[in-house]
Amino acid sequence: MDEAKKTFELKKTISTSELNPGFKSDVLAHPDAQGLNVCFSCGTCSAGCPIHEVFPDYSPKKLVKMVKLGMREKVLSSPYIWYCATCRNCVERCPQNVKFFDILNVLKNMAAKDGYAPAAWVEQAKQSVETGIVFATEDSWVKKREELSLPSLKAVGEKVKKLIERVGIDKIKPKTG
Repeated sequence: MDEAKKTFELKKTISTSELNPGFKSDVLAHPDAQGLNVCFSCGTCSAGCPIHEVFPDYSPKKLVKMVKLGMREKVLSSPYIWYCATCRNCVERCPQNVKFFDILNVLKNMAAKDGYAPAAWVEQAKQSVETGIVFATEDSWVKKREELSLPSLKAVGEKVKKLIERVGIDKIKPKTG
């Protein structure tokens, strides 16, 4: 992408018809998102973010601003909320002690409930329900576990399945389009 196009995209005009004034309140209704109000957009979170270095459009600072503006659809449908590497640099470096990592988890949960969960995320949840682990098992793993007298992963899967069903992850549908 050339620099002129990148600048244009970052300075795109926001239409008030796209804003949802209650979005910030919806996010703040979650106890883990309380720090949203004390963020003063200094940008330290983005400056220390390894994902921001690779994907400049991923910016914790920008996401917080978008939430505060009420850009519900843009935030929850954004692929960027799923990019976080969970390093917590944003949390460690924030001078206001904003737990952006926790806010991001709230946004991901809201996005999933609204039907914006990435297909890969939904598939991992299904795999967890079936086996108790995130990634597909290989026959060699099963044999090795038997050789080591370890319990079957299916036994663990039942406990995970109960947990996933209890919190409703099994009902989340992947985003389409």
